[in-house]
Amino acid sequence: MVGVEHSLTSKLVRRSRIGLIAIACGWLAPLSATRAQPPARTVAAGLSVQFTDNYLHLPDWRERLNLASTLGANIVRIDLNWPWIETQPDHYDWSLYDAYAAELKKLGLRPLFILNRPNPLHGTPYDAVVDGKRHQGAQPPSTPAQIAAFTRWVVAAAERYRHLHPIWEIWNEPDQEGFWPPKPNPQDYVALARKTCLAIRQHVPDAFVVGPAAAQIPTVWRPTKPLMQALLNDKELLTCLDALSVHTHRFGQRPETVSRDYAVFRNNYLADWPAEIPRKPIIDTEWGDSVYLSGLSEDMQARWLPRMILTNLMERVDLTNWYSLMDTGPNDNEIEDRFGLVRSDKTLRPSYLAYQTLAREIGGMSLRETIARFDPLTAQGITILRFCDEAEQQCKLAVWTTQTDGTPHKVSVPGWRRSGPAIDYLGRDDVSQPDTNGALELLPQTSVSYIPVTVAR
Repeated sequence: MVGVEHSLTSKLVRRSRIGLIAIACGWLAPLSATRAQPPARTVAAGLSVQFTDNYLHLPDWRERLNLASTLGANIVRIDLNWPWIETQPDHYDWSLYDAYAAELKKLGLRPLFILNRPNPLHGTPYDAVVDGKRHQGAQPPSTPAQIAAFTRWVVAAAERYRHLHPIWEIWNEPDQEGFWPPKPNPQDYVALARKTCLAIRQHVPDAFVVGPAAAQIPTVWRPTKPLMQALLNDKELLTCLDALSVHTHRFGQRPETVSRDYAVFRNNYLADWPAEIPRKPIIDTEWGDSVYLSGLSEDMQARWLPRMILTNLMERVDLTNWYSLMDTGPNDNEIEDRFGLVRSDKTLRPSYLAYQTLAREIGGMSLRETIARFDPLTAQGITILRFCDEAEQQCKLAVWTTQTDGTPHKVSVPGWRRSGPAIDYLGRDDVSQPDTNGALELLPQTSVSYIPVTVAR
């Protein structure tokens, strides 16, 4: 055991140096403070959760929204549904969202509004096969008149809710047929996003505006993403946006595989960022994994959730939105129905407790050091992160391993000692972690452990 421990510690030190160099190089830029207050400083400031817009039609929607507040999230993402608001040309009914906005203010939650949904009043009709089924509806705005109608509505929304300091996201997954029917058109999206962003900026200069809410970032299997290329080709839009928003669903892959995809994104796209435009940060506005019958177990969802958020923080992605707060349907065979932290009967899944525990244990802190990290290419290994409060009077380690062989490896972390009880991913005392008075020793598990530490004297 001594030999294994020494060897592993040496590897951890080398990986730590590599990880720290990667962060220092700014492969993914930190959130900009050039305009509005950035979404994240502490961990908690970037914790977000999805609230389905259809909930607003239910009598218990306030009770549901309160679950987001007790969860520990500070941001709530929701569709600002254009056709629900503009039901007649240039006539806006804000009553549904005004009530929602008032509740957000009472709970101290920040909205992430998705400026979304085609409106039959201002969209070209289509009749086509979309996502394998025949659909009829309206296309997203693409003509000058349609875009003008969309931007008028957007400006009215930005002015109406500016007191909540929202994050404004221009559309949702325009690279998917279901959200940009009948077929995605990157050039049309970029034209709409440019006009929209500039209109918001003209009327609410300090607004925080993001896009394109891409369904997935480039991956090792699908490195080419026309939407990303169209975005990077439009310097006016790049200049206007405050951050680039992406979605990183893994669909059963371990969370750490996202680092491999971020590397493709950096190498294939961000490396060609125009030199004259300040680099914009990346935020993750959808990440989740479903517990439907062919998906994860509820326990695995809970074990992986903190690893998702912590991996993003290592990649300098300071905002992670979990999709979603509650199940959206009753069908265990349907992947879309079972992403919730809360079941459809309103009982809490273990993942709700895992999110709540992360928010409580390190929410008031920020990431100060990557002591060790998994191998980004293989998504395997041990990770040790140090979080501290602003004055560095309180620090905690977040520790886990991806190894599932059941054989824990003891790791020593020189220079630190434990200063209190270790807490596991569900908020319980973590009795698996050794308590020593000398050098700090850890036994990483496949779930995250939170360990308070102080400098060894």
